[in-house]
Amino acid sequence: MVVGTYYVEEVHSVDKYESKAFDLYFSGCTLCVLDIETTGLAPETSHFVLGSLIEIKAGGEAHLKQYFAEGIAEERQLLAEYMGEASGYDVLLTYNGRRFDVPFLASRACGLDLDCPDMPYNFDLYQVLNGYTALRKLLPNLQQKTVEDFMGLWPYRKDTITGRESAMLYQKYLYLKEIYEDPAECMALMLLHNKDDVLQLSKLLPVLEKADLHKAMHNLGIPIASNGASLTAEKIRLEKNCLSVSGKQVKKPMDLVSYGQGGGDCTIRFEKKRSAFEVSFPLQKKSGLAIIDLRELPFDVCGSMEGSPGCDSGYLVASDSHGVNYRDVNSFIKAFLTNILQNYQDSREGSV
Repeated sequence: MVVGTYYVEEVHSVDKYESKAFDLYFSGCTLCVLDIETTGLAPETSHFVLGSLIEIKAGGEAHLKQYFAEGIAEERQLLAEYMGEASGYDVLLTYNGRRFDVPFLASRACGLDLDCPDMPYNFDLYQVLNGYTALRKLLPNLQQKTVEDFMGLWPYRKDTITGRESAMLYQKYLYLKEIYEDPAECMALMLLHNKDDVLQLSKLLPVLEKADLHKAMHNLGIPIASNGASLTAEKIRLEKNCLSVSGKQVKKPMDLVSYGQGGGDCTIRFEKKRSAFEVSFPLQKKSGLAIIDLRELPFDVCGSMEGSPGCDSGYLVASDSHGVNYRDVNSFIKAFLTNILQNYQDSREGSV
């Protein structure tokens, strides 16, 4: 372990989670586990004082970095370093991070007059469990520690404090420093609590076996990364006559425009200035099915859809009488957008 002015670095061993469903969405993406500690819940009156990042590499090596503010005056520099590091990944794994961690960081950056980098796709495990599993009906609550206990991970947790107690410990830490007493014990307890939160979260991914992950990703967004470029499909809508997808370009935004020929082809619009994109695909309605003709696209994605039960002879069934075909629609969207990144990411202005 190396302890510096601002951070701790450690390497741990974990079982890297893999499944066909998970790999469909996250293979090819760099993933980092994120968790923060603050002095309170409101970013307007509270401070970011501790944050952890874990990158899980091949072989199950979990590389942990912890960033600790030894005083409130160090928050600005620490926040810039922490957010800069986190923004380098394609995906952030968090627990309630869409409602708390990431918005808190962004708000503090704004309040401290920092240039806030575009943060990666936030895979919020709490939102998946809350909206797309039955666990909220089976467990007393969906707090991370409760889910850890349900998954048999409790014996791996060493810390004994809560997030609220961690915030109180930081105040004690500052007080002890002020009166020239040793605050090392307070810092050690906070670091252990934060470390256990991210390590345990990195081990919680098997709980996705309890979730309808394809429906969750359809509604929470899909990350796409290729050759250093990345984007997030944020809104996916099956409308009367088309499948439309819109979102943001995160890394290497570009300008790209393609309008359907004769009203029959897909339309593509990527705007570098807004870091945004929109694509739409015409739907054919036959016998209660909503179908996309993959053969009419600007490039071939049929090979990427091989083995998909909803795809046959160059046609994709987007929905039927049972509802949306979430898995195959998601797979198609990822394949199509990946093709765009691979073929046109160097474009500044152009058409296909």
